[in-house]
Amino acid sequence: MRKCGGIGSHPRVVVIILNHNGLRWLPRCLSGLVKTSYPNYEIILVDNGSSDSSIEFVRREYASVKVVANSVNLGFAEAYNRVINQVEAEYVVLLNNDTEILNPNWVTRLVEASEDAGIGAVACRIVCMGDHGILDSVGGAGIPYWRDGFFDVGRGELDVGQYGNGFEPFAYCGGAALIRKSAFVDSGMLDSKFFAHFDDPDLSWRLRLRGWRVSYAPDAKVAHYRGGTLGGGEVTPLILYYCNRNFLRAIIKNCSVSLPWALRNYALYTSLITLAFLVFEPMKSVMLVKGLVWNFRNLRDSWMARLIIQSRRKVDEREILRLMFPALTRTRSVEHSRLTRIMDVLFELSQRAKFQAMTS
Repeated sequence: MRKCGGIGSHPRVVVIILNHNGLRWLPRCLSGLVKTSYPNYEIILVDNGSSDSSIEFVRREYASVKVVANSVNLGFAEAYNRVINQVEAEYVVLLNNDTEILNPNWVTRLVEASEDAGIGAVACRIVCMGDHGILDSVGGAGIPYWRDGFFDVGRGELDVGQYGNGFEPFAYCGGAALIRKSAFVDSGMLDSKFFAHFDDPDLSWRLRLRGWRVSYAPDAKVAHYRGGTLGGGEVTPLILYYCNRNFLRAIIKNCSVSLPWALRNYALYTSLITLAFLVFEPMKSVMLVKGLVWNFRNLRDSWMARLIIQSRRKVDEREILRLMFPALTRTRSVEHSRLTRIMDVLFELSQRAKFQAMTS
């Protein structure tokens, strides 16, 4: 690993890996990462109170990797915020521990894709760990219209180069992405209230509200074992809780004139799936209700954050909505495919005219 410093025209980059009991993933992740060819970078492992000897392994096998050890699990957002605030670098790279670097020049490609001063973040080309020919994510976009958060663009698709250099996602995927530190600070950093999940689309949303763009580097190729850190990749009741809870908070904070529309659609969809889960997976219904209760309890905090965000925004709602809901042929992941198709049709038929009116 090459330490950071003023090396020619290469801006300083700090790669930050967040880890919590991820020892099983670290050998693969770090073995590829330390071969990165970029001449001015540093690696930091942020450990969130692991009990599986992760820290000991890294210090023994990768002495050049700096370890920041938190005594407790601070969560995704707060742990990243603390470290990014302290590092001196033009760029930071957020990297999951359940990833593998597939080309040594990946950081170079990310930096090249961020050369425009208006770019705040750059998404990697993330492929599946088990099959590098299948995409996992090339960034994120909103699920039309305001019903179920965001989806990973390209997920499950055969990678045939369909997302090229001209493609720009609405959001970066936090599994592997570069962020300009000045943009990170300018947009208010990650929302530490989230703890886990939905932090990447929320930050991307606020980046765009401030006028920053999110770009894409197709040659920055990283493999990801989806759900490796959280176990298996299935949507557990706890994951559903965090995703839906945090999505509602993001709506409250970040929407402008679309807020009533967004809240109405969120409430309708959440009510429908809560009823459905009562029959098939009752614990998920409990978690959805729990997420709503959390938002009521934190409404004052969310509204205060909203006042700040809306007072500082530079981009109007029409442009945000056009970017958030792009015309993509595939707009969802593969879980519950039959129910998803039904919802897609219902929301498209009932809400398309409203969307066109709000973006015209």
